[in-house]
Amino acid sequence: MKVKWIKRITPMVCGVAASVAMAAPPKLEVVAEWTRLSYDLGDPVAEKAYEDQQVWKKVLMQGAKVDSRGNIYVSTARWGGKEIPATLSKLVKKGKEWKLQPFPSKAMNSVDDPKGLKAVLGFEIDRNDVMWILDQGHVAGAPSAPGDEKLIGWDLKTGKEVARYEFNDADTDKKCSFLNDVAVDNDSGVVYITDSGIFCNPLKGGVLVYDIKSNKAKRVLSAPEWVNNESYSFKIHGRDVLKPKDGKPNGMQTGADGIALSGDKKTLYWTNLTGNRLLSLPTDVIRDFSKTEDDIKKAAKVVATLPSNTDGMTADRDNNLYMTALSLNGIMKRDAKTGQVTTLVSSDEVSWPDTLAWGPGGYMYLVSNHLHLWVDGDMDFDKPKVPNFRIYRMRLGAKPYLNK
Repeated sequence: MKVKWIKRITPMVCGVAASVAMAAPPKLEVVAEWTRLSYDLGDPVAEKAYEDQQVWKKVLMQGAKVDSRGNIYVSTARWGGKEIPATLSKLVKKGKEWKLQPFPSKAMNSVDDPKGLKAVLGFEIDRNDVMWILDQGHVAGAPSAPGDEKLIGWDLKTGKEVARYEFNDADTDKKCSFLNDVAVDNDSGVVYITDSGIFCNPLKGGVLVYDIKSNKAKRVLSAPEWVNNESYSFKIHGRDVLKPKDGKPNGMQTGADGIALSGDKKTLYWTNLTGNRLLSLPTDVIRDFSKTEDDIKKAAKVVATLPSNTDGMTADRDNNLYMTALSLNGIMKRDAKTGQVTTLVSSDEVSWPDTLAWGPGGYMYLVSNHLHLWVDGDMDFDKPKVPNFRIYRMRLGAKPYLNK
């Protein structure tokens, strides 16, 4: 495994809105990179078994988040199987290598523990250094068991669990659900969640809201026209996403995915991954659990048609929106004042830009993980042209929406 600390990449800028003058694009720096992911398990026997049995072929890095001290945490949802040592980890330096150390502990990542973490994809660290951990519950696509789909609040400063909510049958369908990502509003004390609903056809996507104080949640939107696939297909570096199967086009179908809260906390944005519409709802409407599905549908809006579909999203305190651009190999920015969308940064070395995160010093972090190659079974774990997994950062100087 080859890991390097801070490597500069010269980005290629794609003018989505050519008429809009842009400043010089931010510099992409490689924080860490891997051809295959490696764990620090504190157990030489377990680490040897992980290598010898080539479990690393089953591990895909999805999310990365950064706490106030600059520590980086990553998610590796157990899409490849239960033998993956951990689904949530903290990056630790071992010599010249970055390794994944199970977080909060190896025991808490046990698939055999009914209360343990099963398959974490989306998570967020709020302004109080509380990590909100969203557990999909599905291991290798299997239906989740009672209590597997959950949201956990973990205080990074005290090392203690401060909240736990297990999604009931009214919240999620235990066969179809695919809990994807979260956005946290510390001012109102709520967490917003997307459900991509990918394990059923047709999809069963949705948007959920969790009230921290009352420890209650509600599925606030399930209307297919707002949270499901938009009959949208796309390419990554000229390659169709997902191979044809049995002589028929396969194609990816994914509903509500990326989610972001505006800096003023008044608007919730989301996108369907196989779609290019930017959607929104007023937060004062969806925080009100007395509102009906019809009320929510009437308040939903199409904000923009994007030049690319997107996976991860976030916003800054000035209400500017940042979205990964899958087919443009980079990040888009939507200007809050003009509503125009431009390509903030793009590089041929970025492949499936997955999630975004804010770190100290006005840095934005980006995960590039070649997800489409992994899903198709075509990932080269030996000598890829570009390392399979990278965490980049770029200095924007903006204040994240989570700031006070």
